[in-house]
Amino acid sequence: MYKKFYKLSSQERRTILQDNGRYDFDLDVPLPESTSENMIENNITLYELPMGVVTGFLMNDKEYVIPMVTEEPSVIAAANNAARIFASNGGLKAKVISRLMRGEIAFSSPLYDYGEYIDNHYDELIDLCNRSYPSIVNRGGGVQSIKHRLIHNENKPSFFIIDVTIDTQEAMGANMINTILEALQAHLQEIYNHEPLMAILSNLADECLVEATIEINPETLRFPESIAQRLEEAYQLASVDPYRAATHNKGIMNGIDAVVIASGNDWRAVEAGAHAYASRSGSYQPLTTWSIADNGNILGSITIPMAIGTVGGTVKLHPKAALAKKIMDYSDAKELMSLIAGIGLAQNFAALYALTTDGIQKGHMRMHARSLAMNAGANENEIQEVVRRLIKDKPMTLQKAELILKEIRR
Repeated sequence: MYKKFYKLSSQERRTILQDNGRYDFDLDVPLPESTSENMIENNITLYELPMGVVTGFLMNDKEYVIPMVTEEPSVIAAANNAARIFASNGGLKAKVISRLMRGEIAFSSPLYDYGEYIDNHYDELIDLCNRSYPSIVNRGGGVQSIKHRLIHNENKPSFFIIDVTIDTQEAMGANMINTILEALQAHLQEIYNHEPLMAILSNLADECLVEATIEINPETLRFPESIAQRLEEAYQLASVDPYRAATHNKGIMNGIDAVVIASGNDWRAVEAGAHAYASRSGSYQPLTTWSIADNGNILGSITIPMAIGTVGGTVKLHPKAALAKKIMDYSDAKELMSLIAGIGLAQNFAALYALTTDGIQKGHMRMHARSLAMNAGANENEIQEVVRRLIKDKPMTLQKAELILKEIRR
């Protein structure tokens, strides 16, 4: 269905997606100024980024088309390559481990441990919280637990923390969580006669976790005799070297951020949660693991916090977010969480596969050449010839692209 998709024009790609029920031209419109004016302060204009797609993305025995919003040239090409390899190996398996969000109320320098009151009035406090946001309870969600902890900080203020976990259903739930926390905060302030320092959701969403895994036969890859060991060693390097781990995880987030943005979700919250989760052991660790199974196959996995929603905020306001949902054809937040994690694993595989075989530059060269050609002023009919000559005659520079373009136009 999507064979040689990358060789088609944008219009041809849209038409194919429309014919397969994955596109709606009525949603392919700019964000109205009346909407953007009320989304942010001091709005002046729009800043456009390209939206592309990954085709043939096989996960849990269902084939998806995944929209990605990014300015980085090689990201979507790499994800498509990984998707093709993953599909030839039976596709990804993904599952949501848990989907709860956390908020916290913090009291600084407590006079004593306030936990006894919470323990003795646990059910009443949960009821108070749920009454502050009854609509989420009506949808099957609401507060699931209220816990507390005392953090002693020598020679500095200590903190009494109240942790509230909430089932936000299909919403990411930031405003919902903060509303619930404010209600509980007001009550506790009166009981304790002590003003809280703050009440806010946490972006370390380690109770909102998703896992994706892949098993790859090395015979489906280049260099089958050594690739499994090289991928495993690439992971091991990231697990002992934080300088490598940062770049390892950045590659993962190349894919994750691009889908999160397309879906209309808060990519900064997802980024913060991912990097905090990578540091939970006390040292910064890779978000994926790669190992060799007893049968010699390559095993890849990712477990990552994924605080996203399918309703509310930009998800509802932005027509392109609605278009992204149409393209992905997901049914609920758990399915979207799984898709985003799967893309992260695919992006990481593509990067490690390139790094441990031909090097990362080979895959970047054509995209870099296209960027140089466009910066030199090449039009649509000239770009391919400028790219061809740049790749043939290295090193590639903007000056060389400009000279090639002048020769073509003579």
